[in-house]
Amino acid sequence: MEQSFANVKVATSSERSGYVNMVGGLVGQNDGQIIDSYAVGQVNSGGSGDSTSAGGLVGFNQGSVSNSYATGNSKSTGSAGGLIGLNSGDISSSYSTGVPDGLYWTGGFVGSDDSQSGDLTDNYWDTDTSGITNLGQGAGNISNDPGITGLSTEQLQSGLPDGFDPTIWSESGDINGGLPYLLALPPE
Repeated sequence: MEQSFANVKVATSSERSGYVNMVGGLVGQNDGQIIDSYAVGQVNSGGSGDSTSAGGLVGFNQGSVSNSYATGNSKSTGSAGGLIGLNSGDISSSYSTGVPDGLYWTGGFVGSDDSQSGDLTDNYWDTDTSGITNLGQGAGNISNDPGITGLSTEQLQSGLPDGFDPTIWSESGDINGGLPYLLALPPE
């Protein structure tokens, strides 16, 4: 999936025990590639137990995500993250600004990260807008997870973060609230 975006509110619920809900602002489960994409809607993954996940962009990522962002809030009875609820794949050059709220795991960027060392590079979350001010809580289950960095809104607005290619990303005070946006897919 390339150069895709969504501006919707997504909510699920389940009364069945053991039922798995993976909900994202753009994709519930990613097994392929998401490139140059974003989501701005709120996400709510209901159900019971820790097997549910919600992310501003993807509920469960076991593929790859690059050059993407999410601004919507995410809530789950399991894991919640600003960009990804549950991750076992690769994520690079991406960021999130939404408020994550997970019952089991909550991370500014990833709710629960099960990826291998080195699979996350140049990723960021907004410590002001997310409410996750602990710089060690980029992932909810791993303190100081490598490849995820917390930045303030002002830092995100004052030049592209490290690892963000200026041929893909840009910043302007009157576009996307001054936050990085994708040149090929400017926000509406």
